[in-house]
Amino acid sequence: MSSRIPQTFIDEVVTRTDIVELIDNHVSLKKKGKEYAACCPFHNEKTASFTVSPEKQFYHCFGCGAHGTALGFLMEYERLDFIEAVEVLAQQHGLEIPQDETNYIKNNHQNLYILLEQATIYFQKNLRHTQHAINYLKNRGVSGEIAAKYGLGYAADGFENLLKQFDCAATQEQLIEIGLIKKNDKGSLYDRFRNRIVFPIKDRRGRVIGFGGRILDDAVPKYLNSPETPVFHKSDALYGLYEARKSSNAVKSLIVVEGYMDVIALAQHGIENVVATLGTATTSQHILQLYRCTQEIVFCFDGDRAGKEAAWRAAQQTIPLFKDGLEAKFLFLPQGEDPDSLIRSRGKEIFLQYVAEGDSLSNFIFSKLSEDVDIRTPSGKARLAQIAKPLLEKFPNGVFKKLVFEDLEKKVGAPIHYGVTTTKPKNSRSSSNNKATPVRLAVAALLCQPSLALEVESISHLENCELSGVPLLIKILKTWKQEPALTHAALIERFRNQPEEQQIQKLMSWNPPELAEPKQALEDALSWIERKTQSSRVQELIDKQSTDGLTEDERQEFKNLLHQKAS
Repeated sequence: MSSRIPQTFIDEVVTRTDIVELIDNHVSLKKKGKEYAACCPFHNEKTASFTVSPEKQFYHCFGCGAHGTALGFLMEYERLDFIEAVEVLAQQHGLEIPQDETNYIKNNHQNLYILLEQATIYFQKNLRHTQHAINYLKNRGVSGEIAAKYGLGYAADGFENLLKQFDCAATQEQLIEIGLIKKNDKGSLYDRFRNRIVFPIKDRRGRVIGFGGRILDDAVPKYLNSPETPVFHKSDALYGLYEARKSSNAVKSLIVVEGYMDVIALAQHGIENVVATLGTATTSQHILQLYRCTQEIVFCFDGDRAGKEAAWRAAQQTIPLFKDGLEAKFLFLPQGEDPDSLIRSRGKEIFLQYVAEGDSLSNFIFSKLSEDVDIRTPSGKARLAQIAKPLLEKFPNGVFKKLVFEDLEKKVGAPIHYGVTTTKPKNSRSSSNNKATPVRLAVAALLCQPSLALEVESISHLENCELSGVPLLIKILKTWKQEPALTHAALIERFRNQPEEQQIQKLMSWNPPELAEPKQALEDALSWIERKTQSSRVQELIDKQSTDGLTEDERQEFKNLLHQKAS
């Protein structure tokens, strides 16, 4: 459950969504009995093991174990976070997401986002009325269309322009918080960005979170970024990512460059799948964000020593996240060139040729590791194996990891024994988890036929039961007793990010023989749980009687329990 979106709204969005229709828009489904089937979109397979249940509004793959609701499918398939997935479904149904007032005040920096947007509009207005700033962009080949698309603006020269625009003490404190205003040693306030082209930096939802600025004279620094703020973190912010995603529903690849003007120049030439890190090394957070949007990352660096060192750091961050099916390439531009200068001097086709000829991740790794190793000699080959093995072992288990070690073996001419992580993947099925215990059967029976919850007269005897899984059973019973119209999918979303989330999702797709008669299965399971609870309590009272003795109430309880067992 999101801390920003009311649960009732999540229930409504999920209930309104037909998971069959949603998934069929992405994967071709075929009717198979009561369900629909297809080859799984999350792993390669020849035989369809991916099923979608219209009754439960739930999907499950018996091959890789992927499962979830409509929201879960969007998050996995389109690499969205939870809020983004809710936004997509809400938009499809013409709904506006309400804000939970309590959490809005506590967790949402809405006032900061509003102020950042107002500052963006102010900078944009400045640009429209400042001819020398317009001339600078024109001289760099930037059209008004691209400037508008990326929201470029201008921060005028002077120390108090923004201060005067937002002449309110409370607002100025927030301007300090978002890094647009600075305070000197004497306590005086002044504008951070002065005489700079301003580049708004947006998050994945299109909200402005910070700014970059390019100076128009010879002052230093040439480029200036917003500092770390409550909403802006350089380690996971990527300039141009929002615009790249907006330009295409399916981004086949994303090119990572080093500067804002590189992004703008490439966009000006029709290459819009470009993002830039913000004056910081590529981080694992950057890589994760990129792979949530595309299957291929193309790292573009200058051909000098600094560029190659930056590329190597990016490769090291990529390795642990490089699952089967993903791609990564590395390209280095000629000395003295950057994407901006290259595409303006030599054109789009030449730049795209560099992209096409970029090194694969594995080739780049072996090329880098071989720089100081003579692999023509036995000692050199042994050295390559020694330095490559621990790095390659960081790749996630899979076909690619196997193949890259085979490449290493060919290069050194000897077998390489490497470790394979035995930890089961998050979604993998486990036979022990599918054991037909009475508690699991009770939960599964309710998931098969939710109306059975209304037939359970009392759950008080379950409250003191210490059996594993009973707390989940109680939650489900209470939920469906109070909200009998709640759908399966809405129920599952109630448990998102809760300890029971994986357990309930596995039971949704579990179908043991006992569930042929859900009502009988539930009655038998509840009877067993009640007997087990009574037996445990009897033993507890017997143990106490032999040590401390029983109170009058406990003796009566003991007598009643023995009578119930006898009957």
